[in-house]
Amino acid sequence: MRFFRLRLLASLLVGIILIAGATTYFDVLAHRHTMRIDLARQTQWFGAGAQSRIEQDLNSGAQPDWPGTLKKLRNQPDQPRLTIFDSSGQLLATEGDSPPASELPFNLVSKTLNSGKEAGAFVKIRTFASGSTVADSRLWYEDAVPLHAGGKTAGVLLMMVDADSIRSEGISLWRRSFFQIVAMVVLIVVVTLLMVRWFVHEPVTQVALWLRRLRRGEADVDEATARFGALVPLANEVASLVDSLTQARVEAETEARLRDHGETVWTANRLAVNARDRMGAGKLFVVSNREPYMHVRDGGKTECVVPPSGLVTALEPVLQACDGVWIAHGSGNDDRAFVDAHDRLAVPPNDPRYTLRRVWLNEAEEAGYYEGFSNEGLWPLCHIAHTRPIFRSSDWARYQDVNRRFCDILLEEMQGCEHPVVLVQDYHFALLPRMVKNARPDARISIFWHIPWPNAEAFGICPWQAELLDGLLGADIIGFHLQSHCNNFLDTVDRVLEARTDWEQFSILRNDHVSLVRPYPISVAWTESNSKLGSEGASSDVIGTQNKVQAMATIPAGVEGSARESDPTASALHRELGIEGKQLLLGVDRLDYTKGIVERLLAIEHLLEESPAYLEKIVFVQIASPSRTRIPSYVSLRLQVEQAVERINSLYQTARWKPVILIERNCSHEEVLRYYRAATLCIVNPLHDGMNLVAKEYLAARTDGDGMLILSKFAGAAQELRDALVVNPYDIEQVSEAIRTGLQMSREERRLRMGRMRQQVKEHNVYRWASTLLTDLCAVRIEEEVLSGSRTESLRETA
Repeated sequence: MRFFRLRLLASLLVGIILIAGATTYFDVLAHRHTMRIDLARQTQWFGAGAQSRIEQDLNSGAQPDWPGTLKKLRNQPDQPRLTIFDSSGQLLATEGDSPPASELPFNLVSKTLNSGKEAGAFVKIRTFASGSTVADSRLWYEDAVPLHAGGKTAGVLLMMVDADSIRSEGISLWRRSFFQIVAMVVLIVVVTLLMVRWFVHEPVTQVALWLRRLRRGEADVDEATARFGALVPLANEVASLVDSLTQARVEAETEARLRDHGETVWTANRLAVNARDRMGAGKLFVVSNREPYMHVRDGGKTECVVPPSGLVTALEPVLQACDGVWIAHGSGNDDRAFVDAHDRLAVPPNDPRYTLRRVWLNEAEEAGYYEGFSNEGLWPLCHIAHTRPIFRSSDWARYQDVNRRFCDILLEEMQGCEHPVVLVQDYHFALLPRMVKNARPDARISIFWHIPWPNAEAFGICPWQAELLDGLLGADIIGFHLQSHCNNFLDTVDRVLEARTDWEQFSILRNDHVSLVRPYPISVAWTESNSKLGSEGASSDVIGTQNKVQAMATIPAGVEGSARESDPTASALHRELGIEGKQLLLGVDRLDYTKGIVERLLAIEHLLEESPAYLEKIVFVQIASPSRTRIPSYVSLRLQVEQAVERINSLYQTARWKPVILIERNCSHEEVLRYYRAATLCIVNPLHDGMNLVAKEYLAARTDGDGMLILSKFAGAAQELRDALVVNPYDIEQVSEAIRTGLQMSREERRLRMGRMRQQVKEHNVYRWASTLLTDLCAVRIEEEVLSGSRTESLRETA
């Protein structure tokens, strides 16, 4: 650091001196030039008057009195020294102080006599004391004016002005500039040293200390930006690097511990290795409606946003490991500014590992394909939430067009790729598998249906059910969350299409192509940070605590809520919400009619009505992210939710307490995480859902091993999370009673249940989901055998 400062100061000093010296030099030259012009102009003006007077004497015919004439002309001591020469250059008279006549330069006199024109020049005249010793050297300005008589040049008037003040002024200017340069150098050096200390030395020192603490495991990656001060870009890069190294170390430690204990928990690194081993030379292509990265412009700033999605968490490690391609709708309002000429973008932005190909949809296409057929038709049809599905021919046409558009782009990206592996996501692309398989029979294709598949009678409402089923059966593997959804799908195919359904192998043969139908329950990510107080320690407090269990079972509602505030995260959030000493109940959902938000509010209202003891003891927070705001059924739902919240609060709130807090905005993952960790109860009561990852997110977030989950039996997660309080969301009294049970449950029982549920999420996390699906798909062997006639059979084998 000292060498750096010395080099910086030396560079600054040299630069300042050179710049200031050059600037002063040119300033002095300009100043001298201006003074010389002014002096010459004044002298010439004086000479013009003297010339006229002397020429009158020459033309008068009388013998001029030259000394007297010159004395009259030079009536002020600061006027030029005057000397008259005749036509032969002989000195006639002189007036005023000047160097001795013997030392005067006569060049101008001769020049003026020869040309008959005025001439001026600056000359340096030296005077000698004795011998050759120079006594003085001064700058003079001399101006020779021709004197005319009878039309001839009769003589010369030589004027001389002491111009040494010009040289003295230049020297004085240099001297002043020197002191200014010195002052400037001192000031800049001081400011530079302070800036280096404040903005470089101290941040670097802090970073070094932070890195040392991080190496010892005593610091957090999030501290980086604060400690780097103004070096934010460097902070981001170092933080990213440290985060990667830390994650790699954590993954290595996790793998070592798992090997030591014989466990098989899936991690992102393990998924990446597994994907490379399974795919070999193949390349992965993911197709989804939602993109993993979107660029959103707000005011004058554009931010790269990662939409909250378990799908991104699950598939990014695979895409990064295989340098894959993700094809998705470019929905960000500034997405077009960040793609190349082929609509491609390397992602993640800070460490590109795979390609995002954005597809552009106009407003009509988005309204028909996404809002219309997908979310006003298929969504309510599959969820059976008593909202009438709407099917329009125009929406169906848009749906077909968009599926075909995505197919064309996917085929374009697959050009030149051998053994492509395609993962199609969700109900937006039911037609895509058949389109791709027809064009590329060598591609291994799977589609995962993230929402429920209803029974055959319900699905029969769709006017184009046959086309949708045929499109899906172009896939080699069709995945659902639950086995019951697989059963419903096979039953639907049985009733609608001419196909051979194998209920033992759960496969369907249609048009000489076999499709496997499998359940793949999706989950959430599980990292080392989720395991700090995992299930291993969750049940340890139960041993020898029977008396404590009996005692805590009688604690009135609301008392134990104060203990929760010993957690700093919960305590801080409680203070922000103004609910200190109260128990926090939580709901986290998109504002969707399938999520049971209104029914949840009715259950809270019933609890407060039937059990007044909970008044001012509990607070229910509902995070409701706006969704599909242009669809009438969603607009109606929002109005119902707001009215229910307003009614409950108007009935029960006091000056210091409000029973329900509604948060109607998109919350970041970090913000929701704070609510998860602070909530005594999380209520997840969808009317019908494929899986519902909120339940699993809540469990993964509870690193303290505490909390309780109330879960709808119509959510797919209910089949895995047996220790939750499972309810029928339509039974308001049952949900209310489950809330009461959760509030009164002892800490030991909560931790025991939470530990078992967390272990389930840990062992069946999203990385395991992606690995299982990818492993099954890559195990599909494609063989083309030309049999008798025109029949081509594709044999499918699974591991």
